[in-house]
Amino acid sequence: MALITRDLFRNWWEDMDRYHRDLEEHFKRLSTRDDIWQPPPLPSFNEYFRPWRNMMQQLERQIGGTGTVEHDPDKYRVIVDVQQFAPEEITVRTDDKCITIEGKHEERKDEHGYVSRHFVRRYVLPQGYDIGHVKPSLSADGVLTITAPKLALPAPGERIVPIERSNMPAIKTA
Repeated sequence: MALITRDLFRNWWEDMDRYHRDLEEHFKRLSTRDDIWQPPPLPSFNEYFRPWRNMMQQLERQIGGTGTVEHDPDKYRVIVDVQQFAPEEITVRTDDKCITIEGKHEERKDEHGYVSRHFVRRYVLPQGYDIGHVKPSLSADGVLTITAPKLALPAPGERIVPIERSNMPAIKTA
């Protein structure tokens, strides 16, 4: 009787072992296939909890005045999209250390009704750039580029000094 239960147990154990091996092989084959359905990616934390961020960016593009700042070793550049404004509606002002861009137009009729736009952007110019030589330029597609050059510092070391000439003699004769 003990022999029968031992053989029965051994057969049952082998059957279970074979069943688990077959399951492992099946899932290995599934994991190497490329056509397995992938669930769609979940939204990121910022998109999920801050849906207004994209709406604000779209609104800024519609209003105008969105810009980027670039630092080069020899110049400071501000690039602003002002395509919603005519060239005479845009002003660029400088003070001690700021560049201020303003665009404003009164009510106009468009396809949806009436619209008026106004924006002000102020950029603080870092030290080492020349606020007195700021040059704005407006492209045909409505991109305003404002460039401030690096301050020209005198080169250290030896330099040639120009000689000033006068028409008067230095020694007066008596």
